[in-house]
Amino acid sequence: MSIIDAIVLGLVQGVTEFIPVSSSGHLVITSKLLGVGNSFTFDVLLNLGTLLALVIFYRKRIWSIITSVFKGKDWPLLAKLIVATIPAVVIGLAFNDIIEQLNDYVGIVIISLVVVGVLMVFGGKENKEADDCEISQSVDWKKAIKIGLAQMLALIPGVSRSGITILTGLRSNLTAKKAAEFSFLMAIPITAGATFKTLLSSGGMEFIKTNFLSFAIGNIVSFAFGMVAINFLIKLISKRGLKDFGYYRIILAAVLTILLLIGLI
Repeated sequence: MSIIDAIVLGLVQGVTEFIPVSSSGHLVITSKLLGVGNSFTFDVLLNLGTLLALVIFYRKRIWSIITSVFKGKDWPLLAKLIVATIPAVVIGLAFNDIIEQLNDYVGIVIISLVVVGVLMVFGGKENKEADDCEISQSVDWKKAIKIGLAQMLALIPGVSRSGITILTGLRSNLTAKKAAEFSFLMAIPITAGATFKTLLSSGGMEFIKTNFLSFAIGNIVSFAFGMVAINFLIKLISKRGLKDFGYYRIILAAVLTILLLIGLI
């Protein structure tokens, strides 16, 4: 993989990992346009950069959870995050090979973009009347389980993990800021697990060995743009909800359909 390909894919990963337009879907399309073939391994490894961005952005909250657990104050929030993560982890491990194969089908990405896009347009409004209390109080067990079940759908290319979980949070009467915070905190363990599983696999180690510079540069780019994307997303959805991203997804799906029909992807 060339350095230019790594920079482009890192930029796409950084921008789209947190913005609810589907990072996997955009990486699939970008890889095809660049002609790099099946870059599933590299796509997963790019999560290292965005994972670091997530940890740094929420470092105070993460540290608060860790210290509060030892003080016996905030363990329910940690427990809810763990329970919400389990469904996607189980499905991901059980159907990993099938999920990887789905990345080869642009048609699945197009359908996912449209379906979730429509849901965002009609159901992704910010909850102006929702209580903006502490997140451990805002997210009860029922909401945590609903958001965790929704996260399973993000294993399908084109769905968007952040999009479907934030949307579910909004529909569960959370504010956009709290829905995003719970979504991103929940993303840390599952993203770390998937990334390090690939990183430590024979295929991942071989890829890094033969493409170390591309691997390093790609993750630096994904980290930098990931930090920008988190800030941008939280500010925008707090004002306008998810509808703008829903429109973008639908327009993108139409463009991709045309490109698919004329054989460019």
